[in-house]
Amino acid sequence: MSEKQILVNQKHKDNVFRILYRDDKKRQMELYNAVSGKNYTDAKELQVVTLKHAIYMGMKNDLAFIVFDDLHLYEHQSTVNPNMPLRFLHYISKEYEGLVESRKLYGSTPVKLQAPYFTVFYNGTKKYPERIILKLSDLYKLSEEEHPLCSNRNNAVPFEDKGAAAEAGSMAAVPAKINDEEKSEPSLRDGMDLRFHENAADSEEVSRILEMESPFLELKVLVLNINSGNNTKFLEQCPTLREYMKYVERVRKYLPDMELEAAVKRAVDECIREGILEDFFRKNKAEVIAMSIFEYDEKEVIDYIREEERAIGRKEGREEGREEGREEGKKEVQKYGRLILRLTEEGKSSLVVKIATDDALRERLYEEYRL
Repeated sequence: MSEKQILVNQKHKDNVFRILYRDDKKRQMELYNAVSGKNYTDAKELQVVTLKHAIYMGMKNDLAFIVFDDLHLYEHQSTVNPNMPLRFLHYISKEYEGLVESRKLYGSTPVKLQAPYFTVFYNGTKKYPERIILKLSDLYKLSEEEHPLCSNRNNAVPFEDKGAAAEAGSMAAVPAKINDEEKSEPSLRDGMDLRFHENAADSEEVSRILEMESPFLELKVLVLNINSGNNTKFLEQCPTLREYMKYVERVRKYLPDMELEAAVKRAVDECIREGILEDFFRKNKAEVIAMSIFEYDEKEVIDYIREEERAIGRKEGREEGREEGREEGKKEVQKYGRLILRLTEEGKSSLVVKIATDDALRERLYEEYRL
């Protein structure tokens, strides 16, 4: 089984954000209006197209819907993740795959697509900008200085402007000429020179087009920080999201002095008493508490996996045996990931956080599940 297969988890549970919005068109329309600046009231115009299956462990399309000709994909994040443009690229590809009949891709009529918009609502504890745009091109391996097509991007001449190119002495706009007084009939060598210059001109024109249009694939994600003190006007227009953050902040407030489950239950009970998402918490209390515990457990587990991988790399990855150390660390992380999946699929998420700190329990479960 490959590492990618290990990390796939189609039974991954919903998080509280998804529970809050998944079946409520009124809340979905409120969120859309706040993000888009619109003021639509007819929820029937909103078509939910949220992806139903997880793509990676801990990564599932939280919310997606079409309003008229716009396709909005929303994600909730409690950790800083610079890879969101790439994740959204996966999501939008799957969305269009479901929205467009494949046979139409081979016809002569242009396919009409809903215009996509990508938004992340960040409420993690690490300091983060109030608003930021993440770009897919930020993830590309080659920088402007390294990329041969981008090295002169700022000084490139628009490829439509042939006159300017000619004034600049561009090969693309200056055809090769033969002096009729010197050559009444071009020789074979002259013909080769002519073809060489024409080919060089074509090649330079193509490269200049690539310069001007680079990158050929871009995707932008708007990240909104919804923690207290950030984007206050936006949150005023979205009471549901604002009240959700009040719940999150209460859980965080009680966590230092209470067990996770007790902190979550106290926060839920207080919100019900004070009218903070009261109907939602009354209706979904048990599920919200379970999912809140799972979310915090999952974050701790992921952090542990990363630290475990680094520790194993440091221990085993000496200069002469660095490659062997990486392989051992990779195997350990894979085994740990398989154990997490088994526990979550069997509804034993309470054990997930325990195995992060209890080595004996973790080893016993490895043997029990024959990992």
